Amino acid sequence: MESLRGRLLISGGGLFDQNFRHTVVLIGEHNADGALGVVLNRALNVTVQETVPLLGPLVPAGEALYEGGPVQPTTSVLLAEFADPELADVLVFGSVGFLVGEVSSDLQP
Repeated sequence: MESLRGRLLISGGGLFDQNFRHTVVLIGEHNADGALGVVLNRALNVTVQETVPLLGPLVPAGEALYEGGPVQPTTSVLLAEFADPELADVLVFGSVGFLVGEVSSDLQP
């Protein structure tokens, strides 16, 4: 099996699953056990600063939080470029990777 790590999956109108229809997904991990990716084009109507104040200083003011897939609703994935790539939980390509964590129950809808 060829890994899709670092690739973009672009869904057109032919995919009827509303979770992934018309999405652009960056694949960060892909192996025989499954895949981990982030949806890049579903901005929510809330900013990073409002939702995760600790991350506020790391992103531009007013930066939107993005909605991902439905697979693990209690997991958050932060996509970032790392000064030290070894700090990433999942390194996608170059110095770009993911930090993966659990979402606090008070942040869930």
